[in-house]
Amino acid sequence: MASGYGRDTDRMEMIVVGNVTFTDRPAGPDRPPFVGTLDQIMDDVHTAAEAGADELIVDLNLQDWFTSTRQMLETAVEIHERATTA
Repeated sequence: MASGYGRDTDRMEMIVVGNVTFTDRPAGPDRPPFVGTLDQIMDDVHTAAEAGADELIVDLNLQDWFTSTRQMLETAVEIHERATTA
């Protein structure tokens, strides 16, 4: 489709943005991507990688679940560590 509009598909990248919403309990089977527990979010990170994402932006900014900036940064570090060791 993109090549039909004159785009060079060899130069295109797939960038996924995950607007995360954490829940206290696992979200149901029809949950949207990047909604649920940390383990469910990690499943979504792995799904994006398996789909061939060149880049994944995990957006934690709109999360009222965090009580401090430190908590948000610690969660971001945990997501990064879990994603890179899997």
